[in-house]
Amino acid sequence: MLLGCLASLASASACQDDTSGGDTPGRSANPGLPVELDDPGGHVGPGGPGDPGSSDGGEPLPDAGAPAVPYVDFGVNHVLVTGQSNSVANSGVPVLSTTQPFANVMFDTGVMPMRQCDGEGCRAFDAPTSFVPLVEGDRFFGYAVETSSAGLANEITYLANERHHGVVAGLPMDHKVLVSVHGRSGNTYWCLRKGGCNYKPGYLSPFEQGMMEVAAAKQIADAANASYVVRAVAAIHGESDHYSYTDGSQEFPLTGSDGTPGKLKSYADGLLEWQADYEAEIRAITGQTLPVPLFVSQISGWNDTRYSKVAQYELEAHERAPGKVVLIGPSYPIALDQSDCRHFTNEGGRRLGEYFAKVYARVVFEGKPWEPVRPKAVTRAGAVITVTFHVPSPPLVIDTQRVAAVASYGFDYLDESGATPAISKVEVSGPETVTITLASAPTGAGRLTYAQNQAPFTCIGTPRGARGNLRDSDATPSKHGYDLHNWSVHFDVAVP
Repeated sequence: MLLGCLASLASASACQDDTSGGDTPGRSANPGLPVELDDPGGHVGPGGPGDPGSSDGGEPLPDAGAPAVPYVDFGVNHVLVTGQSNSVANSGVPVLSTTQPFANVMFDTGVMPMRQCDGEGCRAFDAPTSFVPLVEGDRFFGYAVETSSAGLANEITYLANERHHGVVAGLPMDHKVLVSVHGRSGNTYWCLRKGGCNYKPGYLSPFEQGMMEVAAAKQIADAANASYVVRAVAAIHGESDHYSYTDGSQEFPLTGSDGTPGKLKSYADGLLEWQADYEAEIRAITGQTLPVPLFVSQISGWNDTRYSKVAQYELEAHERAPGKVVLIGPSYPIALDQSDCRHFTNEGGRRLGEYFAKVYARVVFEGKPWEPVRPKAVTRAGAVITVTFHVPSPPLVIDTQRVAAVASYGFDYLDESGATPAISKVEVSGPETVTITLASAPTGAGRLTYAQNQAPFTCIGTPRGARGNLRDSDATPSKHGYDLHNWSVHFDVAVP
């Protein structure tokens, strides 16, 4: 049963004990209140070890280029959440966040305002009439769960108070966050995007539901004479598309949501389209001029292959669309439910919400671009490879306590033939640099990968899961006492 669940996240509900199609997400008893898709960098896209990747050897990798956006205050700050099973907290039990410590809100129909949900989707929007204090306990399947929503909203307000109030002009103590979720268990990008897919008749389009949430929220805020804005969309997604790439059933190339045949060549193109469509449709409803970035958590949960194209595509989208598609970091440090080895625990989901919140604070409060720990430049001298990283909070650290040690701390070198020359040493050689020494000097160009090292068909989160041991020294305070260090993303880069 376990390996069957591990091998088939594309049908995530198959691993659940209770997936009855008539379940309705539970409600709180708490009353009250266009992007150009052509790759400017000439990326071909990752195809696994030895295939063209996202950088040219010896040249600086794509750098942060998003303009600063000064903070503007609003009475209600909406974050929409989409994705697949981890976005709706499959396995996130028991519920942790049963009270609201700040002024953050959800709809009176719940943080997941949809009805008649099952492993394929949901059939109806549960239209709200008011905001109420944000607590967890909604049901997508037949049990109450802890989504990332409370962790996200409450950490945002906590950081507004603890770190940014008095520093960011115009930032009030009561920065009120509304979070709503329109994710679907097991759905690929095609089914989640604007227009949806063509093989789920009778189900409500998740994207359409998101726009219903925006329209409802604006109406409720307007009635209360409160200013309203959508700040971001958070996506917790990628596993189903990963499996489609590995088993040959991928839905790319895909007709664009604007009807252009073959417009989307890869999942990276899809993320750029997703962000552009969300921003355009949201602005049409709200009238806002502020951007709507797509915050993306990089998948680390796959088990069938050593390498994930989708993890690499998520990084590629971040590089290609600075400030629009924003990769917050990898998910391998996040706790997983060891009974199915696939879904975040309740604590893991709440902690992931805090990671989203940290990036929100950087982008919204400080008006600055976000960069995860990722390569900035790669050079080689003989057998020694030096990687300079973007590091939000130097120095870099090798940590085998918080993430179980893995060979060469997660790094692999592959030469032009696809062989794997031995790595004799990996060390942090500066606040933002890592030096990898090979056993012998390669004769030509090669590739360096990190955390693309899953032992097939083993439990994610065990010592054999895809992961690495490189992080920064970020000491961002956490509402719930989690460490929020930034761990290096999964990557595959060229080495000269």
